[in-house]
Amino acid sequence: MLLPISCAIITLNEEDNIARTLQALDFIDDIVIVDSKSKDKTVAIAKELGAKVFSKDFETYADQKNFALKQTKNDWVLAIDADEVVSQGLKTEIFKLFSNGEPASVGYMIPRLTYYLGKWIRFSGFYPNYQLRLFKKSKGQFGGGLVHERVLLDGDPGYLKSPLYHFSYKNISDHLQFIDRYSTLFAEEEYRKGKRSSLFLAFLKGSFKGFYMYWIRLGFLDGKAGFVLAVLGFYYNFLKYLKLYEKGKSVSPLLVVVDPVHNIEGNITSHKNSDQVHIGKLSGTDLR
Repeated sequence: MLLPISCAIITLNEEDNIARTLQALDFIDDIVIVDSKSKDKTVAIAKELGAKVFSKDFETYADQKNFALKQTKNDWVLAIDADEVVSQGLKTEIFKLFSNGEPASVGYMIPRLTYYLGKWIRFSGFYPNYQLRLFKKSKGQFGGGLVHERVLLDGDPGYLKSPLYHFSYKNISDHLQFIDRYSTLFAEEEYRKGKRSSLFLAFLKGSFKGFYMYWIRLGFLDGKAGFVLAVLGFYYNFLKYLKLYEKGKSVSPLLVVVDPVHNIEGNITSHKNSDQVHIGKLSGTDLR
């Protein structure tokens, strides 16, 4: 049985993930993918598995996802990323929502469970990490800046219990590339808002993040993976505010020492599917 739900996904070079994601959507009758000129087999795999594929140059995450919403045929939309998979339990819950007609709420928060370094991460601030992913598009749309797009929902969401599986990073190198891209986007967005930073603030932000993830959010219970996440959490926050500091300064020898591997300026048009969807209000109006 197919439910009258559309699924909207944006992609860029996701050949390692897209088949697994689409195969779990066998209960949805309309799957839309908006691709940002992938160089791999993403588009071919998606078409083979029955998705409708549209090509669009990437501008911002919100623009890309709103364009995807416009291509869907149903009012109810499940908006997920290419590295996320609907669990069997979540599929069952969604069926129950629609078993008696229209669901009670206009949108639903879904917990997300991340797989990292060979294990499911249940602490470190990574779970339950509720995301607003199932909603009526007549009551919601994406908004936000360069980094953290969010769903602006006209109404209060309900909550589901079963998780959306998140296969976040292929390996440490992939994680570091994500950190480099997103720290650049963060610095650009904050600089446009008139925000500034300092080396001390960068160190303070990074230190607090690492401490928060490992001790306050019990990352040590995630074992070795939790330790790695805390260290990279420190690095990510440190780099975000270091790059913001750099925006108002000329490149100094210190920056060369701190970040010899990554391209500090980055490319704000390159992207990977976002990790965050928050709630706002149409009327009036970060795990990592």
